[in-house]
Amino acid sequence: MDSVSITYKIALPEKAEQFDFKLDADSFELQNPAPKNPPAWAKLDHKKCSHCPLNSEEHPYCPVALRLHDIVERFHNTTSIDIVEMEIVTDERRVIQKTALQRAIASMLELVFPASGCPKTDHMRPLARFHLPLASEEENIFRVTGMYLLGQYFRSNTAKGGRIEFQGLIDLYAELGVMNKAIASRLQGATRSDSVKNAITLLDMYSTLVPLLLEDQLIEMRGFFKAFLPEEKASEAPLVRSNYLKSIKNAALELVPIEERKNDGDDEKKVGPETKRKAEAQPPPVVDSILSSSKLQLELVPIEGEGNKKPDEKPKSGRASFTLPDD
Repeated sequence: MDSVSITYKIALPEKAEQFDFKLDADSFELQNPAPKNPPAWAKLDHKKCSHCPLNSEEHPYCPVALRLHDIVERFHNTTSIDIVEMEIVTDERRVIQKTALQRAIASMLELVFPASGCPKTDHMRPLARFHLPLASEEENIFRVTGMYLLGQYFRSNTAKGGRIEFQGLIDLYAELGVMNKAIASRLQGATRSDSVKNAITLLDMYSTLVPLLLEDQLIEMRGFFKAFLPEEKASEAPLVRSNYLKSIKNAALELVPIEERKNDGDDEKKVGPETKRKAEAQPPPVVDSILSSSKLQLELVPIEGEGNKKPDEKPKSGRASFTLPDD
């Protein structure tokens, strides 16, 4: 078999978009032809990643940007929270699910970025080879750590007492974070839609969260491997967790309404009457989308002394707390 095919079908309200990816069976690098007339924002030296090892003489265009061009062009008239039905067809499976467009595109980019030919995403090529669309956080932790440990196995002779550690994986994700921010910066003037840009933001969020959650998630997964552990080790007290998730669950957000920003004339100029009316009449749809698609609960508690309000009137100011379930 010379190549592997993976197809993404994303059904938008107006039409369906289909992406057929052809990948080399051995290297798993994308074989799809590059665009004939790449845009200016795809040039290597346009907002180039600070750690990029490529030079514009040999590589006039950014490998990731070249592969993003076709995706960006098809989603100009979309928003990131559009609900779409996506279908992914591989040789092994077929996945069909309704989800937000940004999550659908993020899943596709998890395949495209490692297979693009960018030297900073090559380390993630095994994850593209065993692509798992719409993977959960727990599945991603398992896959990235398994991939990294296998890579360390091939690199080091563990039979001679080699010690495998995860600092290298954390460093790789730090470099991916640099690349994600640079690519997002490239797209600022490339499209009026936020769908692809927010999809990259989701990937960047994982680049930040994976190093933070790595230790906690691995300790939770340790229970799955009891059959591999000697009895004396299996009975040891559990390892101390860093409790990043517990810290996040205790986070609180204080809301300050626009109409209270009356410190000086400059503030009034920055926030005009028209902006205030829009803010009062149109609450951000992103918040409603996040709450409706997750298990988050939002409670807005009025600040004391706010004044008399009608029984059904929502407070204009207060403290908001997000309550996450234990799972």
